[in-house]
Order: sequence, then structure tokens, then C-alpha cells
Amino acid sequence: MIFQKSSAFTMIEILIVLAIIGFLFAFLGPTLYRRIAQSDVALTKLKMGKVKDALVEYKNNVGHYPTKREGGLRALIEKPQGVENWNGPYLDSEDDLLDKWGNELELNIPPVKSKKFRYLEIISYGADGQEGGIGENAEIIVGG
Repeated sequence: MIFQKSSAFTMIEILIVLAIIGFLFAFLGPTLYRRIAQSDVALTKLKMGKVKDALVEYKNNVGHYPTKREGGLRALIEKPQGVENWNGPYLDSEDDLLDKWGNELELNIPPVKSKKFRYLEIISYGADGQEGGIGENAEIIVGG
């Protein structure tokens, strides 16, 4: 009897490889998810820093931060009526007014949520878009 050598994988070999891949996903999946969530928070903080810089530039040109009557953060993109010395747009697009999760940033002048800021605060309500929360659902506040 002559046996021919086969170059195909056996069912056992395929199952072992699938089991190894499954274990890797089970152990590395939560860590990978945490890293992605941390990067979303970091990206939102960077965007908020860009908005804060644009607010300072607006104030330097106009003489005050944009009021709610002037459109709040929208005044960084579109010239409000009756505002002199507006030299914008101060941001590239309306996407700059959204956090990483697509929620609108909130501007408070004077600060309402945080006592450590003196003039203004910019708030992202995190991934869930609601007050409070922990992790990626926590509020992110940048101010000056």
C-alpha cells in the first residue's frame, strides 16, 4: 500500500488555529477597545484645544468672546450680524464644533461647571452625550 503525501490542512489543524485566534481576541479585545476609547478622548481634547485657540483669536479681533446672541461657537465659522472686526472664519468647518462622537461642543461664558476656569469653558459630554458618566462617557472640560 502506497500513501500519498497531502499538502492540505487537516480538520484538527484548522480547529487549533481557530482556537488560538479566538483566545487572542478574548484576551486582547478588551485592551484594544480601551485603547481606542482613550484615543477618542484624546482626539476630542485636541479638537477642544483648537476651538479654545479660535475663541482667543476671535476675542483678540472683536474685543470679546462670542455671546449666545452672536451664535456662540458658530460665530467662529460664520460672521455674526453687527460684529465689527470679525476676521474669520476661525475654524475650518462645522465638524470642528463636534466632539469625536458627533455631539456638539458646549460653550459657557462665564464657566458654569468648573470653578478652576476664569473666563470660559468648553464641554464635551463624552460618548453618550449626557452629563456625568465614567471613562469615555465622562464629561471633558477645557477652559481658560
